[in-house]
Amino acid sequence: MACILRCILWVSLFQLSTHATEMAEGRSVREGERAANQKSNGSYKILNRLVKPFVSKRVEDRFVFPGEYQKPEVFEKPVIPEECKEIGICEDIPNYPEELVDNLIHELVRQNRTRFNKDMLEVPQIAQRIGPEDDNIELCDTVEKLYAPRAAQDSNMEWHVIVNDKKKPQQTFRVEICKAKESPCSSIAYFQNGYKARCVQKFMLRNMLAINDQKVVVEKAFQVPSCCSCIARQT
Repeated sequence: MACILRCILWVSLFQLSTHATEMAEGRSVREGERAANQKSNGSYKILNRLVKPFVSKRVEDRFVFPGEYQKPEVFEKPVIPEECKEIGICEDIPNYPEELVDNLIHELVRQNRTRFNKDMLEVPQIAQRIGPEDDNIELCDTVEKLYAPRAAQDSNMEWHVIVNDKKKPQQTFRVEICKAKESPCSSIAYFQNGYKARCVQKFMLRNMLAINDQKVVVEKAFQVPSCCSCIARQT
């Protein structure tokens, strides 16, 4: 009986020893794996710190280095002074892209695309007249001049940069502008009772070379002040 008990005790001790050894080995393996993972994470962090200064951004889950990817530049919209907004055309703006326009003009000349619009003011001819010195009387006070626009408004009321060198304009347009907005017509004009006359600015569409959002020269129609008309309205 005593022999059987000793055998049972020996087997139990052997099993406990084996289990303890397995637990120790398992813990050692886990600790080794944990150490390896920590080492790997530490290496990745070090690599990330070394690479990060040279990486511009991440695109589609991949690193992109400077020079490999560039965000497209957004063309700055023209800043229009208040006095230009009333007539829809402007001879200068504060943020005009001088360098870009200069390069585009050189490219147009290189491509022989130099058929720019150039209006001229009519020079009054001196001739002998029979009768009153002034045959025609203007009903509205106007200003007539040549415009070399650097910004203009299209038919959709959107402003665009116009290709024009300030010192040597490539595009000129004759304009006639009312001196005063909605001013009364000349008192020499007679209108029936129930009508009131005012001077109104008129516009016409003229083709100009402009710059689009992609910094490319395009030709499209823009509004140009054409004349100042005396218009009668029923009151």
